[in-house]
Amino acid sequence: MEYLKVKGIEKPVSKLIMGTAWFDPSFEDEIFQMMDTYVEAGGTVIDTGRFYGIARSEKILKNWLDARNNRKDLVIVDKCCHPIITPDGGHHPEYWRVKPDLITDDLHYSLYHTGCDFFDLYLLHRDDPQIPVADIVDRLEAHRNEGLIGAYGFSNWELDRVQEAVDYCEKKGYQGISVNNPSYSLAKVRKTRWPGCVYADDTYAQWHEGKDVTLFSWASQAHGFFADIYKRDGSAPKDIQEAFFYDDNFERLRRAQELGAEKGVDSINIALAYVLSQPFPVGAIIGSRSRKEFESCVKTLDVKLSPAELDYLCLKSDQR
Repeated sequence: MEYLKVKGIEKPVSKLIMGTAWFDPSFEDEIFQMMDTYVEAGGTVIDTGRFYGIARSEKILKNWLDARNNRKDLVIVDKCCHPIITPDGGHHPEYWRVKPDLITDDLHYSLYHTGCDFFDLYLLHRDDPQIPVADIVDRLEAHRNEGLIGAYGFSNWELDRVQEAVDYCEKKGYQGISVNNPSYSLAKVRKTRWPGCVYADDTYAQWHEGKDVTLFSWASQAHGFFADIYKRDGSAPKDIQEAFFYDDNFERLRRAQELGAEKGVDSINIALAYVLSQPFPVGAIIGSRSRKEFESCVKTLDVKLSPAELDYLCLKSDQR
């Protein structure tokens, strides 16, 4: 395993972060086995949130933490202000929940349901540009001073709002933003899969270079696109097609397959290595559901891509 140093977090932060959005009570035994495998391999970071697993992931995480008694060794990332998700998995942007008071409400709800007394990192799951950055950051800093969170940041915020928050924190003398959590992958997304999600391009991602803000990428493997499991025959889910099915992305996939064949790994490993090989601190949230899938992600840590290979993969150059 490889590790990052993240501002405000004293524990080592593993580059591979275990996501919990796929958790479901019907296969809790398998989840426990996957979490055990992750920790045994040196993984330290668990990413969860109130509405993950249709509001069940936090409770399953609590069961595992209680059974293993290892909370003190882990970095728990929780998220607030997600829009309402109904039991059928439907996202409802008409119930947007980005408000300072809901930061506090979600925080106490999640602390209770995970059994934690504080979160190492707390992120806003969405943004609302109509809410002043100052109102949001003031509330996060207040909860940090209370000892309820160790560090904070944002998920799915546009870069101008992130920069505004960084500037505000510097002005106020706050600890400041520790993590920024958009989706970032080799693929370029034309249409977001869920309302309010932000998919960072390379220009956005490169903003993190030289900053004291770590990039945590979700969907760093492009929802399985680089596993080459989706065919161009109309059988792929509509939202996957609308997000990824474009000639430039299929050319990126072809190049990932080409490089993978040369390096002895799969195209999905090359896609993940593209994210982890960037010249700034970056971690990737993974959703491994089996030992095989997790071992594939760990294998990626041994794949180092040169700047020329990075440019080749993202179509900036035809040479490598």
